[in-house]
Amino acid sequence: MAYDVLAESVELIEHGVTSDPHRLSRRRRFAAMAVDVDGDVACTMFARRGVGTSWRETHLLQRRGGTWTLLGGGGGSGHEGELADRPSARLLGNHVVVRGGAAVSDAERRSPRGAGWVSSAELLTSREAQAILVGPRTLPVPRHGHLVVVWSSRQPPSIVAVDESGRRLVQLRLPAAR
Repeated sequence: MAYDVLAESVELIEHGVTSDPHRLSRRRRFAAMAVDVDGDVACTMFARRGVGTSWRETHLLQRRGGTWTLLGGGGGSGHEGELADRPSARLLGNHVVVRGGAAVSDAERRSPRGAGWVSSAELLTSREAQAILVGPRTLPVPRHGHLVVVWSSRQPPSIVAVDESGRRLVQLRLPAAR
């Protein structure tokens, strides 16, 4: 049983992550993991149960005329632990690890140089990180620690991981995804 990527992504954009499953099963074949919206662009992340494995999938969207349009997406096989509790910074090796990213050309998004781009990065955060700051946006860190960040500017944004008291844990610039 596959899921409707566009419908589930729009639901996630409009309502955020509304459940927090610890694993997938034959009854629960997919789960929303993360979402980020930056103006008229968005990125969603889902875990999907496959045959003998699980998949982590991201989807890039743009709002056109008030309607969200799917620009593209991708994913890779993960492991059953995608929805497990996040590790400590000591075990992870840092407070934030960039695990992947994507970019799609958007011919509808005109810029002085022609077609625009929508880019994203996948993050895994440590147990100590409570939020990721991306410019004016604050992304709360879910129990499993997986997040996505989306942007449409030429330069990728800097992010700051903070703990529950707001203390800065680490700052880094995301790598260009294109």
